[in-house]
Amino acid sequence: MLSNLLRKTGLIVGIFLICAPLVKAQSQLIGDTWAKVNRTKSGKIILTYIDTPGLVYRDRNGKLTGVCVDIVQQFVSYLKSTRGVKRLNILVKGRSDHFPIFLNNVKKGRGGVFGLGNITITEQRKQEFNFTPAFIYNVSVLLTHKRVPTLGNLRSLQRSFGNMKAYTIRSSTNAKRILNLKRRYFPALRIVYLPSSIEVLRKVSSDPRSFTSLDFNYYASAIQRGLPIKRHPVGDQKGGEEFGMIMPKSSDWAGIWSQFLRRFVKTTAYKKILVKHLGSGAYRLLNVSK
Repeated sequence: MLSNLLRKTGLIVGIFLICAPLVKAQSQLIGDTWAKVNRTKSGKIILTYIDTPGLVYRDRNGKLTGVCVDIVQQFVSYLKSTRGVKRLNILVKGRSDHFPIFLNNVKKGRGGVFGLGNITITEQRKQEFNFTPAFIYNVSVLLTHKRVPTLGNLRSLQRSFGNMKAYTIRSSTNAKRILNLKRRYFPALRIVYLPSSIEVLRKVSSDPRSFTSLDFNYYASAIQRGLPIKRHPVGDQKGGEEFGMIMPKSSDWAGIWSQFLRRFVKTTAYKKILVKHLGSGAYRLLNVSK
């Protein structure tokens, strides 16, 4: 998919899929600086990613796709049309299911290294990474199995979900939300911690006596896959979180990314990318061009 689009734009691109271990640290990731690429009109960049439904994932044919990947496609096309970059080799250095290791791999990188996934932009992380501008807002949604009656309001959480337990990821933003729901509405709530959001989603979609709070992209992916999941709109929480792509702190690519992305999120092409991977409801909730 990535190579097809770039061939159409006339930009020569080499893509190499390197199957690195999922949870082991990578050897240092090194891409070319933007200064070199801009000067020579060619070079190499490296993508690494945390597998995230809708944002960066492999399709049925094993091709890497998602909102982040499509935005990278558009970015590379932008470099051709506005900066005359003629040849750009893109290496995809595996994926990780372990978020801290993924972050560390990017942190240790040099030059044109970009980390893709559901990476929240925070002041603390800005001390360790360069970020692109936000490409999507995050909305946390309250999810259950589809057989659970729709929750009318959060005040009735204990009465309506009294025989249920909550599943979440320890130390995550959504875990903090579950704990807040427990404190405010459901003191007797039993919370079960699982290793990943994928496992949480799998559990809730198979057990009508469970619920969770997850990022909207997980819900959108579940609906597209036909999982028996239900969103309870009274539980939507727009916390102001924004997702960005990350680079090593020493990277000089942040400026050109900013020039591209701040304009791109206002285009029809951006809207089509969100709708394609997350559905039309996602654009109304998550787009950063408002």
